[in-house]
Amino acid sequence: MEGVTERENNMNTFTAKSFLSRLGPPGAMLLTVALFAMGLAPTAKAGTIYTYTGNAYTTCGGTYCTGGPYALSVAFTTTLTGSSLVNLPYTDISATITSFSFTDGSGLTIHSNLQFMDISTNASGNISTWLTGACGATCNTQMQTNWNSPVGFNPGADFSETTPNFAGSYGIVLANPGTWVASSSIPEPSTFVLLAGGLLVLGTVRARRARPE
Repeated sequence: MEGVTERENNMNTFTAKSFLSRLGPPGAMLLTVALFAMGLAPTAKAGTIYTYTGNAYTTCGGTYCTGGPYALSVAFTTTLTGSSLVNLPYTDISATITSFSFTDGSGLTIHSNLQFMDISTNASGNISTWLTGACGATCNTQMQTNWNSPVGFNPGADFSETTPNFAGSYGIVLANPGTWVASSSIPEPSTFVLLAGGLLVLGTVRARRARPE
């Protein structure tokens, strides 16, 4: 058995040396960089994506009274997954949010200045109580949705406004909560992994071309 093992090791060594010799110095460099990049590749963590579909606004002011119908839509990604989202008490999860967007179909979208991200969940991890809101560069432009929140101004209200205190352009629907849907986010391959894969392919192609007929 020792002789067989030694022969296998010699064959493996010979195969590796042959491969490297076929690669040549440029190919060997590519392979080294590829392996280094794979070692640097960070582990992408999956999260949970929540999307909200609201109901059409029933009261309006200014530009919201033309066109439409308008209704609030929300999407956000949280790093919380699995059991962390089961029977969650009413909690501010803003610190776990990696991205979000608020839009109402009017052409206005808010991606920054998160005001609130307070939710509670049931045994299935579905959002059952919430207060979520965001504002633009100033909070004269803001969007908000809530349901049974202990601090929401009107349970079931969705609204968008581009002037403060509903003084001009706004849309709102009261006592008519929309629907949340949860899904798992799929980690995207990191740039390092993609780079390493490309370099390994190039190195393999080079080795095959160098192989004697």
